[in-house]
Amino acid sequence: MYLIDKEVKEMDFHAYWDYRVALDLFLGGVGIGVFLLAAYFSLVFKEKSFKVTRLGFIIAPVLVGLGVFALLTELGKPFRMLSTFINVNPTSVTSWGGFLQTIFILLSFVIFLVVWKYKQNAYQMSLFKGLVIAGSVFALAVGIYHGLLLMSLGVAGWANGLIPVMFLVSSILSGSSVLMVVEAVFMRSIIGRGKEVYSETAASSDAQVFTYSKLLVSLVGIQALLILTWRISLNSAGTEAIIAYQNLISHFGVYWWILVVAIGLVIPLTIAGYSTLKKIKMNFYTAMIFTAVVLIGSYAFKHIILYSGQIPLAGL
Repeated sequence: MYLIDKEVKEMDFHAYWDYRVALDLFLGGVGIGVFLLAAYFSLVFKEKSFKVTRLGFIIAPVLVGLGVFALLTELGKPFRMLSTFINVNPTSVTSWGGFLQTIFILLSFVIFLVVWKYKQNAYQMSLFKGLVIAGSVFALAVGIYHGLLLMSLGVAGWANGLIPVMFLVSSILSGSSVLMVVEAVFMRSIIGRGKEVYSETAASSDAQVFTYSKLLVSLVGIQALLILTWRISLNSAGTEAIIAYQNLISHFGVYWWILVVAIGLVIPLTIAGYSTLKKIKMNFYTAMIFTAVVLIGSYAFKHIILYSGQIPLAGL
């Protein structure tokens, strides 16, 4: 997002939280999204989803860990994170984040190791099921924490109850899309040496078949509805909230409408909606395009919300 960062540098204010915080929100969000879908597959389709869930359980903690690393470089003093575990403040959302993300990363790695050691047999183990459920709880907690952290600061641009929900849905959407592509690439590598079109069916049993299109079109639709509701709610949220949105549009309007709305919502809604209505499956290349635009939209959304909330409110 070089162009957005260039725009910020030309502004007359200093953003205390820069693109590295946005990377933490984005990578961490993708990670928990990957985990939640992998967890669903492992509990519903069990060993039939072995190959894709094993990949998901290792990708998830790596992405969240990379996000935490980006955050630590922004803070300038990486070892300051240790103080989070020593000087615990139960009323601080920031304090919660250190624990939630650490526990989630550890749980994810343990789940991956269990699957790696016991392979398909792991899916029948009570221990595995308990770990996956616990991991899912912490994944949801981390996803909500990302938005709750901003909302808790009381800044006009962030003080809206829909912020945590929008961040969570964006994370699940981007993570689900990534897992779809991971499976698509994997399937093309082992079936037909890439000559066959990817059939976007993730896992199946005798009674159930999962396809990504219905899930993805639902998530994109929910996210679009949430953003629209958020925008309407600002009209009754007071003068500061209205000015904060005006700041967002005046400084990032072009990027917002092109990257977040057009690329991040309209295009994926069209692709997934067409696949669902026509009852056809995305081919490999369509799945790649879908995931690319979703990731662009998700990062742009979190980046713009993060930066616009730090713009001083003129006249107040």
